[in-house]
Amino acid sequence: MASPDGSAGLDRRVRAAASNICGLPVDAMYDILLRLSAKELCCLRAVCRQWRSLLSNPEFAAAHAARYPEPLIIVGYSREKDDASDWTKPSRYESRINIMDLSGHIVKQLRMDGHITTMSLNLTCIKKTGDGSCRLVNPATGAVHHVPNEDPIYGYSDRLCLFGKVVASREYKVLRKVSYSLHGNPCVLFEIYTICSTTTSIVHLQWRAIEDPPHSICWYEKASVVIHGVVYFLSKSAYSRSRGSSEKQDWIVPFDLDTERWRPSIRGPQILTSINESSNGLVQENLSLTNLNGSLVIVDLPSPSMDLWYLLDFDKGLWFKQYSIQIEDYDRILLQSFCPLIVLDDGRIVIHVGGSEMLEIYDPRTNKLSTVAETGGSCAVSVYAGTLLSLEW
Repeated sequence: MASPDGSAGLDRRVRAAASNICGLPVDAMYDILLRLSAKELCCLRAVCRQWRSLLSNPEFAAAHAARYPEPLIIVGYSREKDDASDWTKPSRYESRINIMDLSGHIVKQLRMDGHITTMSLNLTCIKKTGDGSCRLVNPATGAVHHVPNEDPIYGYSDRLCLFGKVVASREYKVLRKVSYSLHGNPCVLFEIYTICSTTTSIVHLQWRAIEDPPHSICWYEKASVVIHGVVYFLSKSAYSRSRGSSEKQDWIVPFDLDTERWRPSIRGPQILTSINESSNGLVQENLSLTNLNGSLVIVDLPSPSMDLWYLLDFDKGLWFKQYSIQIEDYDRILLQSFCPLIVLDDGRIVIHVGGSEMLEIYDPRTNKLSTVAETGGSCAVSVYAGTLLSLEW
């Protein structure tokens, strides 16, 4: 009889290893181990080869993830090292990456040198102090893939590096923007880099230029998001519209990591109200992009609410306002730091509030926000898409 948890799917070598552990039947041992947390299981890998073989098996990792469906949150912290002995040297940073559950309990922690720039999928991008090169780090395994800088001659790269995985080939690709001067005029160049995983080694290809985007894009973290191998950018025209304008513009500029080409731009919703004037007359840009359970979402923050617009049709630019969350109890300065992370199975929404460094959960049934955890002085927060039991990069 097949085990309901899938232990019958384990290959012969793993079942043989499991049968030698404590003298218990394989199915019984399998069920016992599934009841332990991922943090405890990672520690048990160091006991012996038999433990490692069983606890590193992909089928076991999948069964464990199915039993504990609550999402994990990855939180990054970067701080400048205290080194006042030589002020002529560039600032050095050290970073800490925490993977935690929704109650704030830390299940995995990793420390690295450098400054965290981006977190996506199951990886973190950390920029090295000095030469500006970056590394993609798997916080679950500690595996590091170095991405060279290679731009000291013609310019300097922006601190933000965007990365994603090509769906078909499962390669990781990194995007960057390089600023340089040509005959005294400021210019920018967009480049891409491929990290190609093979069965025997990691092949690093060179940085190569890509064509300029069809529209001027916003190059900062909340104005871009990677979903299923496509990078979506907010265009600067999304901020140039007038209040209440019914004119539809090319707001979203997609870049396909597989073909390394820009896709046709996507028009934005007909009416948004997020361009607000502050008391001093300055315009507040309260638009951002996020990935909610695989859907492209525009986050619009017209005080005192947060509206979430879901893209329903790419070709027609059809959007639907799925949620309008009242946040009048928060200071207007904090509004721009609201970042929806994921929609839970019961319809509740996990939201990170950067200004107050809180993890909140919004319940649409009661229209209330409740604090579940503190994130401290974080520099980046995202949903962790990997599994702590996987040894794959």
